[in-house]
Amino acid sequence: MTCNGSDAIAAALEAVGVDTVFSVPSAHNLPILDAIERRGGIRVIGCRHEQGVAHAADAHARTTGALAVGVVSGGPGTANTMGGLYEAHFASSPVLLITSQVESSHLGRGRGYVHEAESQAAMLSTVCREVVTATSADDLAETVLRLRRVACTGRPRPVALEVPLDLQTAIVPPPDAAALVASARVPLRRGAPDAGRLDDAARLLASAERPVIWAGGGVIRSGAADELLELARRWHAPVLTSREGRGAINELDGLSIGSYATLRSMRDFLATCDVMLAVGTRFQMYPTAQWQLPIPEALVHLDTDPTVIGRSYPAAVSLCADARLGLAGLTDLLSEPPPEVATSRSGHLKAGQETAGVARDLVAQQAGPDHLRISATIARHRPADGVLVCDATVPAYVWGDRLVPIVEPRTSIRSAAAGIGPGMAMALGAATASSSHTVLLQGDGGFMLGIAELASAVQSNARIVVCLFDDGGYGMLRDIDALNGGGSNGGFDLSTPDFFAVATAFGARTARVAGPDEFESEFVAALAHDGPTLLHVDMGALAPLRRTWGT
Repeated sequence: MTCNGSDAIAAALEAVGVDTVFSVPSAHNLPILDAIERRGGIRVIGCRHEQGVAHAADAHARTTGALAVGVVSGGPGTANTMGGLYEAHFASSPVLLITSQVESSHLGRGRGYVHEAESQAAMLSTVCREVVTATSADDLAETVLRLRRVACTGRPRPVALEVPLDLQTAIVPPPDAAALVASARVPLRRGAPDAGRLDDAARLLASAERPVIWAGGGVIRSGAADELLELARRWHAPVLTSREGRGAINELDGLSIGSYATLRSMRDFLATCDVMLAVGTRFQMYPTAQWQLPIPEALVHLDTDPTVIGRSYPAAVSLCADARLGLAGLTDLLSEPPPEVATSRSGHLKAGQETAGVARDLVAQQAGPDHLRISATIARHRPADGVLVCDATVPAYVWGDRLVPIVEPRTSIRSAAAGIGPGMAMALGAATASSSHTVLLQGDGGFMLGIAELASAVQSNARIVVCLFDDGGYGMLRDIDALNGGGSNGGFDLSTPDFFAVATAFGARTARVAGPDEFESEFVAALAHDGPTLLHVDMGALAPLRRTWGT
């Protein structure tokens, strides 16, 4: 059988276990897409914009924990992916972008070849760990395998492959499928902790009377939820998570004290802790109240990326290792504490649980009665293994990220870089990786930035419940403007379409919602629908949110 460079790429993608590819087709990537579809082992999801391709692949990777792939065309198509790749980079997602480049004989000559982009690789390198411009069709399969390892090893990052048009169709020897699979199955390297530092860390943990664990997204990326829970039990320590760390521990477990670190009651509790173990986190700006939280000086910081350890808070013990291996190693070294220490830790854990209760009550007050009931409806009916996607919108910030419990890893996705608008594409990516309905919390302003991907969801029959909270503009910016004195208007009052009519025209199931009772009945119906549903929630008909900024 005659094979070309595109066939080699498709074979390599199958070998590494890719089952879904997101794409915007173009004359410059059709050979690759044709090869993928000819083989039949990978589903191609057509998106409506290249930024949507990147966002969907990012969310797919976060949901599965495996490499996700986008295929676009070079030049303007690749430029369109940059916002999505920026988010994937910020969120540490293993995404492979496959794009085109002009024919090899024209590359670098600046003659105005269609979609010519001589600095495309340099542009991609700002948000990718590695960018490869292929120079030989014979190497394409091995390059895909290698880039997958680069993307998935250590702290995950996006990678990119540029394939000149002539190499996509160049004849190559048929790929050895068995050899590709054997190569792909070689386990990814996990960094093991240094034995001496592990001993130092264990001694410091053993000295704690009032311990606390801070779990970040690195716990989930490492697949270390079980190891985290085992260590927390052994150490008798409450677990606080960052927003990206939600799902690292079941938030209904008695050891979980939520993701409330910036609330006053939790800040006061942190000030009483004498030893902290921070795992898989870089202590970002918002989760630390702009680095003002009282993190204990006796800090053990465990992370696979050595550059983040001590960056924001000095570590008493630095432990550079994979989260799963590091947590397991610490658990093995920790013994049961003396009775008096165990009593102290138990009292401290109870104090943490009470503090979390106070924090939840405050968030409930901020949500107000109607939003509180809506959040309770989602919590009650949303499948535990379904993904909750939170765009950058006020309801998500107030209650979606804090009141709807996350009980399994990889079921909470949000705009980690706080960019507005990726929600619809992210929901598409998550839904194509899950057997359960995906729930999206989205504002009307952000929805307009990615509305085209609703058509993608309809075409792919993705089971998504879009909870569209409509306040006629950028409500968050209104609040920020009011906080700063007001008066600018700043373009945040928007003329928006009839979302019911638009979603219906796209072919989505649609309903209007003006209160909590209507929301519950329509939400339950949406979960029974085999396809996307848009619930248009009129925020003007609800009791207002009462959030205080900084909380």
